Amino acid sequence: MGLFRTKPEPVDEIAALQASLAKARNPKSVPNLRRRLLLGQLLLKNEDWAAGERHYTDLVSALTEEFGPRGPDTLAAWANLAYCQTSQGRPAEAIPLLERTAEVFEETWGARQPGTFRAQLLLAEAYGVAAQYEDALAVLDAHVDYCTAELGPAHARTRAGRRRKVTMLRALARYETAEQLLSNEEALCETDEQRDALRGLLLVVQAETGDPEAAIAPMRDLFEKRPELGESLATVLLLAGQAREAADLLRQSLGEARGRGALIIRTALARACVESGNLDEAEHPARTVLAAGAWPAGHPMVLGLRATLARAAAQRGDRADAAAELESVVAGLKAVLGEAHPRVAQAAGWLAECWRPRA
Repeated sequence: MGLFRTKPEPVDEIAALQASLAKARNPKSVPNLRRRLLLGQLLLKNEDWAAGERHYTDLVSALTEEFGPRGPDTLAAWANLAYCQTSQGRPAEAIPLLERTAEVFEETWGARQPGTFRAQLLLAEAYGVAAQYEDALAVLDAHVDYCTAELGPAHARTRAGRRRKVTMLRALARYETAEQLLSNEEALCETDEQRDALRGLLLVVQAETGDPEAAIAPMRDLFEKRPELGESLATVLLLAGQAREAADLLRQSLGEARGRGALIIRTALARACVESGNLDEAEHPARTVLAAGAWPAGHPMVLGLRATLARAAAQRGDRADAAAELESVVAGLKAVLGEAHPRVAQAAGWLAECWRPRA
């Protein structure tokens, strides 16, 4: 189904397949439908979401005609179409499509069909991109229960589902619950690499609860062992006010990052740069991520980027416009996360800084 983030496929391979299909006398023949499915997978691997959406929109009708509306290839195409919509910041379109696709997968092909599990996870991701974190968590809870019943509590899918829950718990600021979940390594991990990544995430959560300084030393030790945990160390350092070093680490982490992961790192880099006084660099990644359109306008990620740009403007002396923008950001965060959420208080603090006399 092309749902996993792997290395990009060579552009020449995609172009050759497209050229071959363009010459096909009968693009709806079964062999050509299989080739069209392969092309769709390659487009998703290359994260060409707009081309992928056009491709699957055209392909679904042909698959339905040949294999029926409940055929596994037809359902996989629907799921991938929705995934393209989610990846372009349009989860409102993807969610009803994924809800129905997951339901039909289970009804028709049974609980253990891989498409059933994948559709559930795509639905949770779509809810997250819509900032409907409670709904995403509910889907993941059901998914973990489903995997536990069908595959067992120690199965890789069950463990992966539990790990995904941590993201939503953090988004909801339920740090204590996230910490409890992360403390149970055996329920979440199979390999030493996973265990170290989990320990790093646990340190990030502990830093988010208000004691980032205590997390720095153990996080440095983990980073020395696992350099791929640079983003986690950067998160802890940024929370501790060490923005310059955090920015250096985030620049390094960008080298291997792709897709939404790269956008998240750029978002953190923009904040680290504005907090270390590197305003030009702060503005560039912030605008790059906003231009990507990966989240809807009211999503906390978008609001955070707007806050970063406003903070840069305030440092340049445009305090009135920055304050107006930050007031809008605070209102947006309250609407999505509730007044008691820590990110609301954080943004309110940035707003107060706009009018604070400079030293």
